[in-house]
Amino acid sequence: MDKNTEFYSVCSEYFMALRKKGKNDYTFEDEYYYTMPTISGNN
Repeated sequence: MDKNTEFYSVCSEYFMALRKKGKNDYTFEDEYYYTMPTISGNN
């Protein structure tokens, strides 16, 4: 299974942009970290 590196890099940029603005998106972060092992193929 190929890793979805584009999704990972886009999410990383999104989280970084939020932190720079002093904001957060905990709902998306929870989903992101919950699904990341499956998306990356490390299950």
